[in-house]
Amino acid sequence: MKRTMVNFEPCIRNFKSNGYAQVYIRAIKVKEVQYITTSYAVTSSQISKNKIIDYSIIAEVAPIIKSYYDKLNNVNHDEWSLKEVIEFLNRDSEDVSFNDFYKKFIDKMKREGRVNPASNYTSALNSLKSYAGTDKFNFSDITSKLINGWIESMKATARAKNLYPICISTVFSAGLLEYNDYDRDIIRIKNQPFMRVKIPKNELAKKKAIDKQILLKLFLADVSKAQMDVKTPLAKDVARLIFCLAGINVADLYYMEKSCRVRDKLIYNRHKTKSKRNDDALMEITIPKSIIPLFEKYKGANKLFSFSDQINSEKNFLKSIDMGLKEVATLAKVSENITTYTFRHSWATIAQNKCGASTEMVGFALNHASAHKVTEGYIQKDFSPIDDLNNKVIEYVFDKTGLVEKSKKSKRV
Repeated sequence: MKRTMVNFEPCIRNFKSNGYAQVYIRAIKVKEVQYITTSYAVTSSQISKNKIIDYSIIAEVAPIIKSYYDKLNNVNHDEWSLKEVIEFLNRDSEDVSFNDFYKKFIDKMKREGRVNPASNYTSALNSLKSYAGTDKFNFSDITSKLINGWIESMKATARAKNLYPICISTVFSAGLLEYNDYDRDIIRIKNQPFMRVKIPKNELAKKKAIDKQILLKLFLADVSKAQMDVKTPLAKDVARLIFCLAGINVADLYYMEKSCRVRDKLIYNRHKTKSKRNDDALMEITIPKSIIPLFEKYKGANKLFSFSDQINSEKNFLKSIDMGLKEVATLAKVSENITTYTFRHSWATIAQNKCGASTEMVGFALNHASAHKVTEGYIQKDFSPIDDLNNKVIEYVFDKTGLVEKSKKSKRV
């Protein structure tokens, strides 16, 4: 098949009132004609019969025309219109803003309700900007040298040295798919810096679990004289909800819809991972009778709980609870650093070490992704073992306190 050629030649179109004419590069493909502007201009003395005869101008334009031929020789443009050819030539010469694409990426995450991950991505870019000493990046500015130096500057951190480069790498890879058309050999982003970058592993967080005695001190603490008369009692109640609902995440409590409560059951999708898993991170658990009063106490207007009515974002909700837990710990004379994660980790540790649950069973109860994804696709989930394990954990901690009655076998809805 004979290739349809595109021809380029310098030309002018008309003279302006100041006596100069703009120099264009005329592109011709069969019967199509397009004009590409240049930064050059000529006078009538440099023209003969509407053709440029000044060799200095011809010498300036010739390398531009050669670059066009070189670019087109690397792609199959036979089926392109001349307009598409010109767009390719212009687009290929432009640098692509990494900042602009990064903003679009984060905005999409926020629209999908992934507020916390979006915050991590924002922090990652801010960290890179601070290291590089500039607020603006094009994709071509993201080099392996820059990223490796940035990672080295974060080597003392436990999490940022892993999390932040992963965020930048994820957006960069998305940009390659957005701007590069590999089928048509249109490559706007030519560099792939992360091929020469080794991202450090995330250091395992220190265990946050506490034992039964410390848990009881916190749950039984008198918060009637708390200085933070709203945050501290709220934090104590939320901590109990987390623990008694098998280590439920704070985000799930904050976003829980009213429809998620079906009589004595909570049926919901884990907020953090529902968009990433084939099973939509479905979870089902029986509500222990001992915490039903908390469901009534914090009954929400729009959501199941009133937390989103009182506090405007999940991030601020988590911050408020963690602040309140510090005062709960002080009032309970507990020296350990207590956060919302303490109760999820403690539930998991007690479930395995004191109640005989396997690691796999604990992971199932915490709604972690299964390692047996293919097999899991064949099986209809039975969540009742979670209820049985949760009852054992609650009875182990609260036995003889009068805060919980002996649980019966859970019934299916």
